[in-house]
Amino acid sequence: MQLTNKSSVVFYNLENFFDTIDDPKTADNPFTPKGFMHWIMKRYRNKAKKIGFVISQIGIKETQKPPVLIGLGEVENKSVLKDLIGSKHLKNIPYHYVHFESADRRGMDVALLYHKNHFELLERKAYPLTLYTNEGKPYKSRDILYCKGLLQGESVHVLINHWPSRREGDFESDHKRQLASEQLREIINYIQYEEDDTKIIVMGDFNTDPTDKHITSEVVYTDFFNPSAQLFDQNLGSLRHQKKWHLFDQLIFSNNFRQAQNDKHYFSEMKIYRPAYLKTWHGKFKDVPFRTYKGNKYQGGYSDHFPVYAILENKKS
Repeated sequence: MQLTNKSSVVFYNLENFFDTIDDPKTADNPFTPKGFMHWIMKRYRNKAKKIGFVISQIGIKETQKPPVLIGLGEVENKSVLKDLIGSKHLKNIPYHYVHFESADRRGMDVALLYHKNHFELLERKAYPLTLYTNEGKPYKSRDILYCKGLLQGESVHVLINHWPSRREGDFESDHKRQLASEQLREIINYIQYEEDDTKIIVMGDFNTDPTDKHITSEVVYTDFFNPSAQLFDQNLGSLRHQKKWHLFDQLIFSNNFRQAQNDKHYFSEMKIYRPAYLKTWHGKFKDVPFRTYKGNKYQGGYSDHFPVYAILENKKS
């Protein structure tokens, strides 16, 4: 008799998950009690509790357990991660985190939460991403976070990304995402050189859709598959901008996740987690993510992105 074990893997952009303390090294002043966002402790604690609840619920119906791996975007520091895993809905789940302080000007980083009963962390590393101004001056963006571990005994590599935004305009910022995609591919190539046929999960907010050339040519190429593309083909998205749905948040897998073998993890399905409580319930923004802020107006919601998640299975003889 074969038993099937299911696990969920998640990526979630948390929309400016700052603490309330001013960091003089970064431009986090708006998200302080005296800043124009009026980011007070009550609002901060409310957000940590709400995000913790979301994480605790993702994939529960499919797997009967909380997620085993959660990539996070837009977290400020270790302090917010400690408060998150210590919040009401996560404090009894044995989560730990991986985080490196990047040189991002706003102080926004990526991080990994992992369930210690299901994932044993072996290695971790941050890969800085260098970008350039229009004048050719270099500056640092958010790191690419690398983690290697044993997912229920099987070796898996995880790469977490938050590529440069489109704030300057799609065309004007495109070269920055090109640099990010090239660096990500270099890391992938190195992993594959060191370990033949190893399993790799790439996740993140790529600030571009699954059909973009930087995803299809540099990341997916011939050795990965992107189930996010199927969702995007169905006009589904994790965020909406200018009345159009986008799927910037993606989970991408090396081709060996397609194979169903005993004692090995394989990809089953991918979904966008978007229950009613994560949506704006009325008005012209009905059904879009219920966010924390709209401009500088406090909404009291969760994030301006929906989480995305994949179900992995493995068969035990």
